[in-house]
Amino acid sequence: MRTFDLTILEEKITPHLRRLIRQGSIPIGLQFKRQDFLVEEKFVNVDPLGEETRYSPVKGIIHKFSNRILWKVSYRCAAHCQFCTRSRQIGGSDGDLSARDIETALQYISSHKEVDDVILSGGDPFVTPKVTKDIIGRLVQIESVKVIRIGTRLPVHSPSSFKSEPVKHLLSKICSVTKSQPVFVLLHLNHPDELTVETVEAIRLIQGTGAILMTQTVFLNDINDSVEVLAKLFIAVYHLGIIPHYLFHCDKVGGLERFIVPLEKEREIVTELCKRLSGIAIPRYAIDVPGKGKIDIPLGFWEGVDLTNCSDYEGTTINLVNL
Repeated sequence: MRTFDLTILEEKITPHLRRLIRQGSIPIGLQFKRQDFLVEEKFVNVDPLGEETRYSPVKGIIHKFSNRILWKVSYRCAAHCQFCTRSRQIGGSDGDLSARDIETALQYISSHKEVDDVILSGGDPFVTPKVTKDIIGRLVQIESVKVIRIGTRLPVHSPSSFKSEPVKHLLSKICSVTKSQPVFVLLHLNHPDELTVETVEAIRLIQGTGAILMTQTVFLNDINDSVEVLAKLFIAVYHLGIIPHYLFHCDKVGGLERFIVPLEKEREIVTELCKRLSGIAIPRYAIDVPGKGKIDIPLGFWEGVDLTNCSDYEGTTINLVNL
């Protein structure tokens, strides 16, 4: 049996998360504490979505779909989620953008008039608030860009950071932009334990900017792979006035084997959620097929569904077992 050390991502845990772990939150500990043991190697690709190898024309930019671009503002996060799909990069300084890098990326976006939607990601754009603020200020000057999205986990990692002046300035910039065009803030939330009083306060500050808040969640083995846990999470999110957007099958990145939940189990859970929750409280359940995009997974209301294969947007059959 071939094995490898799972400690591929440096452990980085904020004081806020450490407090939750000390208070007994096992789901928080499982997400952020590094596990030092060996497992059977199944996934050998650290970039299965081909972000760098296929879709990155200039530094920081991922251009997979014609009308939208993902821009990695940096590789920096306040804490390191051990299941991160970009574990190959997170924490490194080589993702930092120079003034020239930013200018090159802006020129690329400006020259592609078909791009109307820019997603700021990373890393966490809220961890580099000055850079993110400057980028937003430049993006709004590009006429073809109609929508800006910002992905963040900072309210979960370090809610106290929202009291800092740089983050306040970023929120102020977002507020000024929302007066003329939509800004979506995509919160990554995986478990109800993450919605502390402090985190909710930080979320309220983002809501105060006029941004539209949505969530993304990843199925994680022994963390949130139950109807009760996800129902509690999505109801809480819904009651906060946030739209649950995506519920993902965990990417099959080398080193993340222990987090993978079987598709059959996930499908049963989401099917039951649909029976219990309001429609707007149920996220889109999908798998990010390498090189193909996010494909919806059919639920248990349909008989005879083959979960071993799917078709991508071009109609090509993709074997999900061998991803």
